[in-house]
Amino acid sequence: MPKCISKKNQMKLKIRITVLFLIFFTAFLSAEEIELAIKYLGISVVKVKMTKVNNKLTVHARSTSIASIASKIDNLYIIDYTDNYLPVKYTKKINQKKYTEDRETIYYRKIRKAERTSFIDPAKSCEYPINEASRDFFSSLFFLRNAIDNIEGEILLDANKLIWKAYYKKIGEEIIKTPLGKLNSIKVQISFERITNQEKERSDMLTNNLVNEEKSLIFWFSDDERRIPLKAKFIMKPFSVVWKIENYKE
Repeated sequence: MPKCISKKNQMKLKIRITVLFLIFFTAFLSAEEIELAIKYLGISVVKVKMTKVNNKLTVHARSTSIASIASKIDNLYIIDYTDNYLPVKYTKKINQKKYTEDRETIYYRKIRKAERTSFIDPAKSCEYPINEASRDFFSSLFFLRNAIDNIEGEILLDANKLIWKAYYKKIGEEIIKTPLGKLNSIKVQISFERITNQEKERSDMLTNNLVNEEKSLIFWFSDDERRIPLKAKFIMKPFSVVWKIENYKE
């Protein structure tokens, strides 16, 4: 016959169950999924799905069937990060028309160095200096969601080996009509200043190519504790590119 569990062991068992529950519950709370459509001239050209689970951010961007005729995109970005969305490892698998990438960047912040490995072209593997607070485009976006409690500030952006300052500033509030309903939003403008004085490398369409001193980005975040990126507008000529929320899950 099974022995009776002592009160002391019962307490230990309860503590273990509670700890396991809290670990599971915390992991569940940190999960998030955002689906966006990138539109040009009102036509949806790229679908973007961003998934955040614990300390990993995965972004998958695919061109729509209409856009694939002109420019095919099937890009995957994976960011492993520590607290405050500081990347530890940044993986890019880019499959665009006439341009591909398969690379991994490891950040060594204490010695302010990044090590990039290209699995397609070894000549593009390299080491380069970074700042302790350097972030890639997508980790910068998630960091910004929390940072906009301040009226303005700056983010150090690693854009394909080049360090940029991204200045952000609240410029207003608007009600945005979305598939999630009409939501109050905080409108934020972002401008860029290049710090590293080197020639730009060719890059993917969705991240580093958006970083330009002559252009700016405007984001609309939900005015609540979630700070959902509801809309974005990349101001360029002759027509701007617009990102719009399609779905959001926690």
